Amino acid sequence: MVLDNGKFLTSEVSNITQMLEEHFRIALSANKIVVNALTDWLDSNKIIEDDILTKITDLEEKGDEIKRKILIELANANSMLQREDLVRLVHYNDKLIDGAEIAGYHLAATIGTWKPNGILKDKIAEIGASVLDIITQQREAVRFLSLNMENSMKKADEICVTEKKIDVLMRDVFSLLYPAEIDIATLLRFRDFLNVMEDIANFSEDAAITIRSLSLTLNT
Repeated sequence: MVLDNGKFLTSEVSNITQMLEEHFRIALSANKIVVNALTDWLDSNKIIEDDILTKITDLEEKGDEIKRKILIELANANSMLQREDLVRLVHYNDKLIDGAEIAGYHLAATIGTWKPNGILKDKIAEIGASVLDIITQQREAVRFLSLNMENSMKKADEICVTEKKIDVLMRDVFSLLYPAEIDIATLLRFRDFLNVMEDIANFSEDAAITIRSLSLTLNT
């Protein structure tokens, strides 16, 4: 795929990638709130206040607003052969924002009934840090889309490496979690939290594949 004209790259694509970057900034902010809450719980048994959950929901609503604006921009764009990939990328990012809200509520329901320790605690903390890392990499990959193909591709590769790391961490955590003496309701709710975090990583990997394609076509 090639662009219909050189001007398109510096106008419409530039505008859309800036909007995408803002969308990813919201995804990073929402997930950062969740991971910070996770860290506070692991380190000091701090609960999640209602205003924290409200902040995540507000970010989710703001993300929806930006998503609608991007989709309208894409619908009105001229001669856009990359439209399908860009729409796909918007929806992947939307999943990251939705996932943060879902994960936040699962975590809030778990805190106060149980707290991990030892290796399990360390592995869970590492999952949180890795999820933030993968979303940061995705935001950077999008930022370079219309600027530097090689940097965008490099960040996409880093996303896939981090996703594999998260897969290993998840296996380790579940192997420690299931034999632990935990109330079944708490176990199931925390398992739901972990599953959402894994979904977030998987959506980032899917987005990386789309970013690879866009980094080639937008710079052709």
